[in-house]
Amino acid sequence: METIPPLAALAALVSAMAHAGMALFTKQADDTLTFRAVSMVFSALWLSPVLFLFPVPGWEVWRFLLMGAGLIWAFNMLMIAAFQRGSMNLVYPVMRGAAPAIAGLFAFFILGEPLSPLAILGLSVASAAIIAFAWPEKGGAPKAAALGFALSAAVMTASYTVNDASGVRAAGSALIYAAWFFVLSALSLGLTAWVRRGDQVLGVARAELRRGFFASFFNITTYGLALYAYANAPVAPMAALRETSVVFGAIVAAVILKEPLGRRRIVLAGVLALGLAAIQLG
Repeated sequence: METIPPLAALAALVSAMAHAGMALFTKQADDTLTFRAVSMVFSALWLSPVLFLFPVPGWEVWRFLLMGAGLIWAFNMLMIAAFQRGSMNLVYPVMRGAAPAIAGLFAFFILGEPLSPLAILGLSVASAAIIAFAWPEKGGAPKAAALGFALSAAVMTASYTVNDASGVRAAGSALIYAAWFFVLSALSLGLTAWVRRGDQVLGVARAELRRGFFASFFNITTYGLALYAYANAPVAPMAALRETSVVFGAIVAAVILKEPLGRRRIVLAGVLALGLAAIQLG
């Protein structure tokens, strides 16, 4: 059994908290697409000194950066669509909850990382518990479109998780990989916002500047710490720990957005913790 470094596990958990904060900012934005573009531009700006202080990565890193840029662009588009169609407490658990199991399978087949029977059980229990967060309360109605976009976003999450784990290991530095990642993401999302908003994009961007400024620090924290975790520990358990963001997301949605949490989801949080414990023990 491969030992998981405590610092990597802590990085994944803090990354989870920061991701929930990023999701909250996204949900609150007036124009989610332009907001995500603005926050990525700020993120790239803060890390821009790294581009000049370190050598440009070689093709063995760029192939992962380019693939990751496409995957994260797709994730953002799907996340935006899901948030536009459902509450944060509905779509965020599915969006993040299905990802660990998918990432674990990808890591097993693509990276050759072994999964013990206990780890597989833990992944299954944790993912099932998180997805159950999204099950409608009694008398509630499911939102097929919102859940469909959320599940698609989960596939993108699992894909970029494995891709970025490979990329940061090839780069040998989470900081260098993150700096170039945010440049590419700022370009792709900025161009998309410009194409979709046209001449209004600058005015819309100005309205999102303050929120995008603060969100950029959550972007860097969640992504940078996730890269550190993936570079120093097996992907499957780190992905599962990072997706505890759904618990933090449910809390901030209940406290700040006033979305109901409910007794059932509180119990599911405990089931999730058991699943994650099984992954660690496995």
